Amino acid sequence: MTTGQDRSCRGGGLYVHVPFCASICSYCHFARTADHDRAARTAYVDGVLAELALRRESCGLLRDGGRRLGTAYLGGGTPSLLEPVLMERLVAGTVHTLDPAPDCEFTAEANPESLTADLAACWRDLGVNRISLGVQSLAPPVLKVLGRRCGPDTARRALALAGSVFPRVSADWILAPGIAVAALRDELTEAVDLGVEHISFYILEVHEGTPLAADLAAGKLRLPPDERTASLYLEAAAHLERLGLRQYEVSNFARPGTESRHNQGYWRGVPWLALGPAAHGCWGRRRYANLANPVAWRARLDADELPEAEVDLRDTAARRLERVVLALRTGDGVSLAWLPAGALDLAAGHREGLWETRAGRLVLTPRGFLRIDTVEEHLARSLA
Repeated sequence: MTTGQDRSCRGGGLYVHVPFCASICSYCHFARTADHDRAARTAYVDGVLAELALRRESCGLLRDGGRRLGTAYLGGGTPSLLEPVLMERLVAGTVHTLDPAPDCEFTAEANPESLTADLAACWRDLGVNRISLGVQSLAPPVLKVLGRRCGPDTARRALALAGSVFPRVSADWILAPGIAVAALRDELTEAVDLGVEHISFYILEVHEGTPLAADLAAGKLRLPPDERTASLYLEAAAHLERLGLRQYEVSNFARPGTESRHNQGYWRGVPWLALGPAAHGCWGRRRYANLANPVAWRARLDADELPEAEVDLRDTAARRLERVVLALRTGDGVSLAWLPAGALDLAAGHREGLWETRAGRLVLTPRGFLRIDTVEEHLARSLA
């Protein structure tokens, strides 16, 4: 294992979901709202601190400080919409009270249009040492399809600013209609030239109830054929490899040593605490999902109750399947010893270029990552 991978397992993780956005993108299905003001954002911060207090009461390990904080991640939504004074209060009452390790990786997400020099300096002073920018694309036609407020020049300025303030910069990219292969290569090269060492690269997904789904149903937009999308994805993956960014997880590429330790913790079964509406956490056998609606989430807290919508006490079979599937989603692959005999046609997968075997492990190729849902279905049937 790399040093970064070793560090990811030293302590627990923290995820805080910030549900606020300035506007809603056409494709977004996450728990978020564009209907908020200073009072709502203040009430949200109060709620997160109240939730942490309740979770400490119900968990002896949290109450006694039995596990140090190895990674922290503020996601959303758009955390960069929180005013500095609210961000300071949120971080002071969560990250700074959970005994962070000296090398704690602390990531915060931002949209390019809301990242300013003053905000970046505030975050740096609070201990944020890794920023993730929601760029998505530098092509105006793609940004229009995605319903993004941010234009290419604003994104470029934000990337340059982030690289000048934070030691680690990640950027999100979405493969969406309107991009040509040469332009996609140029975008990714430009991002790396601006200092991005980690890229989360996603294929656009259509979710029911989103404006994007409505546009498709009305015939206002057409998606390219699957073969075209697959070709673009494979070329992007190969180009990122040429740029020095290795595919270390199904959707993540990074220079060696700059992988997201927080994400690696998810894949390796490191326990993490999650706070905020719609946040998902996992501690031991217990996996939970908070209420998604911010008002309902806060009402539960006001009643001194944990704001959970679902709790799953995973049985042995579920944990065994999860261990295999999560490992398969990483660049290190899964131990062949964990796979039931006959679970996968290994020879056929080799012929199709879906995976390789290295040192007793099954490792998916970029083509295999494109088919990962089908692979997981086969594994689920074998491990049930």
